[in-house]
Amino acid sequence: MSQPNDNLRPFKRIKLDHDMSASTSSMTPSSSLRTVPPPVLLVSLPGLVAHPPNHRYYVLSLQISLDALRKCLCLSALSPEIECRAWTGLAELGMRVIASGFSESEDHLWAKGIEIEVDKALSKGHPSLRPFKHHIALLQAQFSHWQHKTKYARTQIRNLISSFLPTDPPYIVYSAHLAAVSLFTSPQSLTSSSPSTAHIGPVPPASPSSRSSPQDIHAALSVTQDMESHAFKHKHHQVALLAQVLRLRILVAANMWPDVAAAIQRVETALGLSYEPSSTPKARKPSAGSSKDAPKPESETMFIMFEDPFEAAMVVHTLVMSVAYFTHVGTSNEASPRLTHLHALLDSGVLDLFPDGLVQIPLPTGPPLIIQSTHPRILFLLAFLISSAAKRDAVGRKPKRKVFAMEGLAACEKKGVPPPLLLPIWSTLGDVEEVEQRLARIKADLMCELLAVSIMRSEFVEAENTLAQLIAHTRNYHIFPLFSARISLHHAHLAHALGNSARALQCYQVAMEHSEEGDFVHVAAQAGIISLDLAGYSNQLAAESRSSKTDRKGKQREISIEPCVSVVTFLRTCRGKGGTLDAIGHILEACFSSEMLKAKQHLKIALSLASSSQDNHLRALILALIASQYFYTARDHCLSTLQTCEQLAAGLGVPLHKGDGSGGFSGNVHLALWIGRHFLDIHKQSGQQAETLQRSLNNAKLEEALDALKDRGLAGMQS
Repeated sequence: MSQPNDNLRPFKRIKLDHDMSASTSSMTPSSSLRTVPPPVLLVSLPGLVAHPPNHRYYVLSLQISLDALRKCLCLSALSPEIECRAWTGLAELGMRVIASGFSESEDHLWAKGIEIEVDKALSKGHPSLRPFKHHIALLQAQFSHWQHKTKYARTQIRNLISSFLPTDPPYIVYSAHLAAVSLFTSPQSLTSSSPSTAHIGPVPPASPSSRSSPQDIHAALSVTQDMESHAFKHKHHQVALLAQVLRLRILVAANMWPDVAAAIQRVETALGLSYEPSSTPKARKPSAGSSKDAPKPESETMFIMFEDPFEAAMVVHTLVMSVAYFTHVGTSNEASPRLTHLHALLDSGVLDLFPDGLVQIPLPTGPPLIIQSTHPRILFLLAFLISSAAKRDAVGRKPKRKVFAMEGLAACEKKGVPPPLLLPIWSTLGDVEEVEQRLARIKADLMCELLAVSIMRSEFVEAENTLAQLIAHTRNYHIFPLFSARISLHHAHLAHALGNSARALQCYQVAMEHSEEGDFVHVAAQAGIISLDLAGYSNQLAAESRSSKTDRKGKQREISIEPCVSVVTFLRTCRGKGGTLDAIGHILEACFSSEMLKAKQHLKIALSLASSSQDNHLRALILALIASQYFYTARDHCLSTLQTCEQLAAGLGVPLHKGDGSGGFSGNVHLALWIGRHFLDIHKQSGQQAETLQRSLNNAKLEEALDALKDRGLAGMQS
């Protein structure tokens, strides 16, 4: 064991024998560092101190970069290239400052008047330097768009595209086409300021009234077609794939559903994808004694994985849009394999291939084309939303629609679960706010899915809590106007399920007023109003409307309950609105039909649509209507249909664990009581006394449960 050292004095550094004179003499001018000229240093400084917008020194880097470029432009005898780089850099930085909102903030006085500097910088570019000419032209179009000079900005882009020569680099040609698509499809000004980047899809509209016009949509489709033709001509196959995905994105965003199927087929063919429609019912799980080496189903072994970041981003976007389309049209067997492929890709870590949302397309000549796609954090949470929307079945203890919605909401709250928010250095605070807004909308959509499935399953306590959270969330993120129509529709569905017809009708009318004519919410609200009138509430509501109601402020107000909905117009509107609304249209047309044969045909079509989309909630209603038609003519068919319907009604609200029902009925009480009364009539006519007695007791319990629901609905209206 070593002895402790009592000498606490520190050791002196050892002197090294080194001849400084010899080393000094050995340093010749050829081996010393060269002095960087001040103009080159100043014009290069912004690239050295650049930071992404979520960095703590982002604002400081903008200030230093602007000061450096201003000092560079104040120097004399600048070369044309340095001067043009400085003016172009000043314009880029200025537009980044504008997009971040600093020029309109009182806390950033250094950004005041930056718009004038940007305008001056764009007019100072040297037209003789052709590489900078195209770059400045793109910036000018972007600046004009920010100034709300939309027509002038589009004219500038058209002139730029028509001025290209065969010798121009391909990346700038495609960047101009992508900028044109963004100008035609984006109602808001662009936020990215890099010349060789472009968004895969347009920024989602802030409000329904700000959507692009049909003329703009067709103009954007024409630009993508020109871009695809140019790419095929020069054998730029990845650029052609990008143009096809862009076309699909535009069609989906514009609700041009008849053209979407062909667009999906083209993109999937280009990516080498092919899917077999899933069969229903699914194959059973292997028993415990079966061989563990049994081959896996084809759906789990034949999926294509992608290692190229660009192709990976394209296939993720394509699968999301294709699942949304097939869910909309009601073909669940087509959506299911694509959704499974999407899950397999996400489980394999495909989002790690483009962590900041940027993908590159290498080109034979010139720099690569850089694409700013949807951020991986958005795609991660969007997968939960699209999965919840695609799983329409609400029957069972753990319906997948509810599971995906709850897991998506849990992922929104967990730290470290979504991918980190990595952004390129040329991004702005506007890009950060856009990502946050999209995430807020996805969370609100997940709440809507959870709310809808809770109402379907008669889980009214959870539905009321989710509805309150949805309203609070949309108000906190200032997106309530975007969801006001849907929230009103959810209020109407909740009141309708609780038997409060007056409040349901009022909420349906509010949903119609806050939605565009022909929109999904608008048509769904019309369907609710017609169903209330069809159910025989019109006389009751008309009597209620004659008496004035008093609001919280004590003022007298009249509740207008006249639906003012033309059934013929509504049935015509339902055509082409997706599988759900199309099925509802056939149901109502069967109810209004005066011929029994036509009514049965409409119900048969509606049942086929509901079964194709695996919507057992709607399927239970259709089966009940079919059973009522065969009540007097085909008793055996009526009994089998009622039994299936009763199973579905009981499954719409099964508790998670056995014994959690607290001894009461768990399911759709309205439908279960209707079925029970029909069973009771059949048992009485058949002389089955034991079954009649048992059914009478069950119906009495259901009537008590229904009275409790109505009391809950009236109490909720009074509160």
